Amino acid sequence: MTTDPFSLMRGAFCLQRASANDLAFRESNPGDLPVPQLVTSRQCIEMLTIAGAAGSGLLSKVGTLTPGKEADIVVLEARNINTWPMNNVPGTIVTMMNPRHVRDVLIAGKVMYWKGKLVGWNVDALLRRAEQSRDRILARINGPAKVGAIPPGNNSFSNPYRPNFLGNCCHKGENTTTPEYVLRP
Repeated sequence: MTTDPFSLMRGAFCLQRASANDLAFRESNPGDLPVPQLVTSRQCIEMLTIAGAAGSGLLSKVGTLTPGKEADIVVLEARNINTWPMNNVPGTIVTMMNPRHVRDVLIAGKVMYWKGKLVGWNVDALLRRAEQSRDRILARINGPAKVGAIPPGNNSFSNPYRPNFLGNCCHKGENTTTPEYVLRP
């Protein structure tokens, strides 16, 4: 799953509701476990902001707009063809928005992203560095085994990498560490 906050919120929202839905049917809940209360969109936003700051031990510094805390602010562009008209703000944010709806970002009160553009960054240089990093990593993965690698030729004990690293790792025996997928009846 992508690491953008919208996908994470939507994933939590959908997975929790799918689990609760599954428990609502006797066929999939023979033990008659209680059906949990459904998570709300507002709770998903709180998980991302306040609870995220608290879980990281940073609630005294970030997570809410409170005097004395750093001003971390994300401004969303809601007036968009795929979100308008908006009837429920938290619901729209969690179920309909994505990173393209981010208009401005302030971190510790400093503008980092303004009107959809990074501020103070040479994006071309950053992209070149990311490509160089990728090339170094792929060279190590596909290169000779590191000291202590077993079996020889693999760069880790769990054998996650194959020479066709950017190809499909899940079919035709290319992934040797997991069993073949079998469709259940």
